[in-house]
Amino acid sequence: MLRGKPDTVDRQAANWLARLHADTRSAQDEAGFRAWLAADATHARAFDRASAIWDAVGGLRADPPRPHVARGMSRRAVMAGGVGLMLTGGLSLGWQQARAGVFETGVGEQRRFILDDGTRIMLDTDTRVRFRARDSERRLSLQSGRVSLDIARDPRPFVIDAGSRNAVAQAARLDVRRDQDQVAFTALQGSARVDAPVRPVLLAAGQRIAMAQGREDRLDRPELEDLTAWQSGRLAFRDETLAQATAEMNRYADRPLLVSDPQAASLRLSGVYRIGDPDAFARSLALLLPVDVSSEKDAIRISAAR
Repeated sequence: MLRGKPDTVDRQAANWLARLHADTRSAQDEAGFRAWLAADATHARAFDRASAIWDAVGGLRADPPRPHVARGMSRRAVMAGGVGLMLTGGLSLGWQQARAGVFETGVGEQRRFILDDGTRIMLDTDTRVRFRARDSERRLSLQSGRVSLDIARDPRPFVIDAGSRNAVAQAARLDVRRDQDQVAFTALQGSARVDAPVRPVLLAAGQRIAMAQGREDRLDRPELEDLTAWQSGRLAFRDETLAQATAEMNRYADRPLLVSDPQAASLRLSGVYRIGDPDAFARSLALLLPVDVSSEKDAIRISAAR
């Protein structure tokens, strides 16, 4: 049997773990996981290694739903990797009634609102939006950050203004992110019409369009489970560079993770990690990757191991 490289097996283990902890996991996921475990003895050992990382970072602060597994499946395998962790502070769990106006969150904060038209929104960290409803349309302006929209059914179109790009939808679920001049619209359910230079793009359920000034628009189908993990206080990485992962983690923390050299920045990792806890993330990196971690008062510095 052809065996994968150790780093590839570890990434596969992290990906399986993310799927097993997801609310949308299915019997097919569980059957596929059992088959993956049985395919090679190195797979079970990969879960044991991840379990050691779990123990090192202190485990869960809040218990997630446990995956349903068949007898004989390793408990350590299911709990490996320091994943499925819930946000411990700054998350407003209840829906709050909102009147037309400006709504925002600080760094590390997430909040939910119900708009005047019945639309439900969830604001991610460091996000600012403005909502206005008129006789002819409903308009939400995303000035910065990220918002999840569950748009209420209404005869008036719902316009999402993200700076240089707009989208129009009705009775859809969307994820919208704006980082300066970079904008991404994702249709989780339903559809949306997105402005484009030549002609509008009809975004179908499961599709994402990423746009930035001076770049060609990119249309793809992301893993929706990973894309929406932030709504439960997690970030999911699938074969991402350390530079990309730390940049995402830093959006939720006042004390940043700093990658000091290109060698460390180019290392790759997979897994699902708790947001708002850079120390636990850094401790797991020190065990999972060949890096040195230095915790200082104003930052956590990460460099290639010497």
